[in-house]
Amino acid sequence: METSVSHDISEAGIRDTFGSIPLVPGDTFLKHKTTNLSLSDQYLFQRFGQGPITRIPYRCIHHAFEANARVNPNNIAVHHLKEKISYKELNNQANLLALELIKNGVQKGDNVGLFVQRSIPMVVGILAILKAGAAYVPQHIGLAKEEQLRYVVKSASIDVILTLSEYEDLVPVIENKKQICIDSFLKSNKNTKEQIKLPNVEVTENDVCYIIFTSGTTGDPNGVQVTHSNTCNILLTAPGNLGMRPGLKVGQILSIAFDMSVWEILGSLANGATLVIRGKNIQETVSEVDVVISTPTILSSLDIELCKNVRVAIVAGEPCPRVLAEKWSSFCAFHNSCGPTEITIINTVKRFFPTDELLTIGKPTPNNTVYILNEDLTPCAIGEVGEMWAGGLCVTKGYINNEALTNERYLEDPFLGQGKKMFRTRDLGRWTLDGELEHLGRTDDQVKICGFRVELDSVSSIIEKMPESKRAITLKKDNRTLISFVSPETVDSEKVKEVVGEVLPYYCVPAIVLTMKELPMTNRGKIDKRKLLNSISQYESPMDTETIIEDQKIKEVSQIPDLEKIQLPPQKKSFSRMWKGEKLMHYYRLFALLLATNVGILIYGITEVGWWSAENIRLDVISKIALINFTIGILIRQQYIINFLFWVATSIPTSWPLSIRRRAGKVYHFGGIHIGGTVSGTLWFIIFMGSLYYDFFNSFNTQPKSIALLWITSVLTGILIYMIIMALPKIRAKFHNNFEKTHRFGGWSALVLFWVQIILITKQQNSQISFSEALYTSFSFWMLVLITISIALPWLRLKKVKVDITRPSNHVILARFNYGETPFAGSSTAISRDPLMEWHSFANVPEPGREGFRLTISRAGDWTGDLIDDMPKHLWVKGITTAGVGNVDKLFKKVIWVATGSGIGPCLPHLFSQETPARLIWATRNPRKTYGNELVDEILESQPEALIWDTDAHGKPDMVKLTYKAYKDFNAEAVICISNKKLTWQVVYGMESRGIPAYGAIWDS
Repeated sequence: METSVSHDISEAGIRDTFGSIPLVPGDTFLKHKTTNLSLSDQYLFQRFGQGPITRIPYRCIHHAFEANARVNPNNIAVHHLKEKISYKELNNQANLLALELIKNGVQKGDNVGLFVQRSIPMVVGILAILKAGAAYVPQHIGLAKEEQLRYVVKSASIDVILTLSEYEDLVPVIENKKQICIDSFLKSNKNTKEQIKLPNVEVTENDVCYIIFTSGTTGDPNGVQVTHSNTCNILLTAPGNLGMRPGLKVGQILSIAFDMSVWEILGSLANGATLVIRGKNIQETVSEVDVVISTPTILSSLDIELCKNVRVAIVAGEPCPRVLAEKWSSFCAFHNSCGPTEITIINTVKRFFPTDELLTIGKPTPNNTVYILNEDLTPCAIGEVGEMWAGGLCVTKGYINNEALTNERYLEDPFLGQGKKMFRTRDLGRWTLDGELEHLGRTDDQVKICGFRVELDSVSSIIEKMPESKRAITLKKDNRTLISFVSPETVDSEKVKEVVGEVLPYYCVPAIVLTMKELPMTNRGKIDKRKLLNSISQYESPMDTETIIEDQKIKEVSQIPDLEKIQLPPQKKSFSRMWKGEKLMHYYRLFALLLATNVGILIYGITEVGWWSAENIRLDVISKIALINFTIGILIRQQYIINFLFWVATSIPTSWPLSIRRRAGKVYHFGGIHIGGTVSGTLWFIIFMGSLYYDFFNSFNTQPKSIALLWITSVLTGILIYMIIMALPKIRAKFHNNFEKTHRFGGWSALVLFWVQIILITKQQNSQISFSEALYTSFSFWMLVLITISIALPWLRLKKVKVDITRPSNHVILARFNYGETPFAGSSTAISRDPLMEWHSFANVPEPGREGFRLTISRAGDWTGDLIDDMPKHLWVKGITTAGVGNVDKLFKKVIWVATGSGIGPCLPHLFSQETPARLIWATRNPRKTYGNELVDEILESQPEALIWDTDAHGKPDMVKLTYKAYKDFNAEAVICISNKKLTWQVVYGMESRGIPAYGAIWDS
């Protein structure tokens, strides 16, 4: 229904009806440009279109921060995880870094790259750049691809780049470009006592403050130059300042590459509030702040019951569902706003109340104007739909190095004149009778369906008005078909069609409605239309809806590559290739090395020093060598030793040559030392037993002989040989439970017999000194003490703990523990229901910012099957969390994770921690049905580019080809595979034989 207004014919009558317009020099609309309108519409065109005229307290945004640092120096400026920094210290650090920038040639008007992730040093970098008179150009390092970073550096003529030491290897090396690690610089200058005096840099309101590059969804990204005047106008005036003040906490949850992050960061600091930078968990941050700035998509993903502390919330960036606005406005001051990057974050805003008839985007912000114009740029009548143009102080300086596009989108403002500019927003809207803007979608959201014009946002907005609907987006599949994506997954698809059909013509009704738990988000927090568009191609006909949708839930849809087109590079020559196979892997090389060393010692003992002479057999030396081997074999399996080995290996910086790092990554092959030591020790013990028998039955040795020692040694040898036999790969695989029991009880029995043996030997061989003295001076005694401590240590930490188990399907459970242990990413924990009979290790999945951890346990045998069926309330744990093969990812700049089925478990902590940039390939049966929506959604949140291959839908893929394609596309340095033994070696050998570093678990128990 169109809005209608009174049509008085005199200016006096208009003023009496609508009130007067304050005339401000230079900001009064030129009347001759609105003569196509009726007199009343001319009047309202200006009254509605002109925002309040307000004085701006500061010319430059960092001056506002500096004022707060002087007035409230000890107030907390920024809080990130466990770190806090005061306004005074933040100002000092920014001054220090600004001076360094100036020393490195940064001058007023320069652009400085800020390639960082959320942190306090990030904030220091922003302020330092502004203090140096430059503009900061932010990019989210780790998410932005190298090509994009190079494009930004070139486009913005950047000579100096600020980053963080943890991510400096991700910053492309470009000739003549300087790079400064903010955290390293601050750390090295931590104890600087001298007063920092910056040169006098005359920054004005017309100088560029920051450059935000658009997302580039329709081509190359464009850098928008935003001045200090633009920034101060929105952040330092109401309502854009959102009431931010000292004592309030403001959340920083958005990507630094998104212009709304400026609102969070500089808005908070310029108004004296405390900026709370989020970790991995957005919900956790929003639950503790007073002010939250967000996109509707992010806000709709939060548990609103945990957000009741929020006083002010504002959304922008995309249309807001009314249901979301009603929920949030029930407990806080909720604002809806609108505006692209080119007009400085937002230029219209409205506080929404549940009783409001319409959810509008409000009125122009201070010192700004909004015009609703026709295609020929003439004013639309009040209530008539047109395109929104923005004028006033919000209009930015234009696109950097793109004059043609700037001239196309930024035009002379005919209503304000005086050389001022207005910007084409490409948003559709109309004025209501109350002088508020009703947002009606984007001009590029108008499509033709069956020859009729359809506004996609109008379809989505109707769906979002359904009480059970949270978010909706409608896209065009072809000239006859609309497809709507709706969350949550409980929405009835057929009811959606009915509701739309009751309001709009038949051609506006979506032929396909797909529901999902959450709509996918871009890294800027908006609905990821590109991802949804990519998924549309699989739906061939609206009539196939029932066969496409299972339980009305959308499955993961990736762009499945054509494996036939993937060409693997040739393998290395046969001599080089044979060292990459399973039989000659580092594990067996270490085993062979220890065995060969012991053979050499044996030969030396026989030929050179006569350990088996006719007069004397050196039983003491032989037993010592056996014990040394056992000690090496057992200690190398000790949890503290394992963690130490991984720590040493992964401490190598990623700046070292790849040839060194790829070899260090083989640290997890230490099991070869275990079998080398224990097998060699057993062989030496067999030799010891034979020598003991020979000595016992020959009279040349006159020393006392013990039949008990002979029997103990014989039994001990039998146990050791039996343990070796049970550990043979084929026998271990066939009788795994017996193998475990043999090693546990046989090992304990052997340890007891070793102690008995050493006591008998000590009593027999040392008659001149006391028994205790002989024992304490015995080398074998101390070796045995070391072995005993190593075996006992895990059992000293045995405890029964509570476990919270959820079962997404009959195939898998998610077991959550929280007993005071938050393990590191890449570790494993041993659990049991019967500590004396069995133990099973699983990869820990800690969640950043949350205590405790999870284990992903799939049905892989009787024990796991019983666990999944019974879902016990308590389990036993022992020892400490222990490093696993996945830890080698720290050695590389980028890695590919390859998993099948429940192999995803060990990958999760690394993907969630995001310490090393990674790309995931996961092949499994029906991932959502098997592992649950929550886990799959969590994976996709941290890995939006992941390839999740549903083997039910697409069959089993060629994992070597998939891995190689991902390795090349992601420009990775290494591959880590977590799968069954056969496939792991298929992938590892497939990569290694082609010169690509690859790592996978070893099944040696």
